[in-house]
Amino acid sequence: MESNWETIFSLEIIPLLCGEATNGLGLLTLFLDRHVESVSRRMCNLGYVTLVLAQNLQMMLAVLGILMLSDYIPASETSVLEQAFDRNLLGSFLLANILTGLVNLYADTLFASSAKSLVILVIYSFTLSAVTGLMVLYGIRLKFW
Repeated sequence: MESNWETIFSLEIIPLLCGEATNGLGLLTLFLDRHVESVSRRMCNLGYVTLVLAQNLQMMLAVLGILMLSDYIPASETSVLEQAFDRNLLGSFLLANILTGLVNLYADTLFASSAKSLVILVIYSFTLSAVTGLMVLYGIRLKFW
């Protein structure tokens, strides 16, 4: 017989809890924005904190939903690109930080059009994926432990 804790924290309940928490934080953000003070990243007020928490929970819910749905697909295997990132997480993380810095240096991201932003994202993603794949192909692995 399952204990109460196993029932509460089962995989079927977690998406429901994340969804309810996301909705609650979203409503709290709207209330704080309209009746207390506007959401401000610079002031890091409570409205901003609840907004960031709601967005992070929403993303976690999306990833959890994709993972749960992938269990129902017959013969689902990890892709080669997923294995490449899994093998060299430190290298891809460092490369992503360098690419982000380069984009911020050479592109005016605040006033970029939608088309320019899309081109930047596609080039960024392609470069990160290609270099990570080449690192696996040539056996380069940045791991110091």
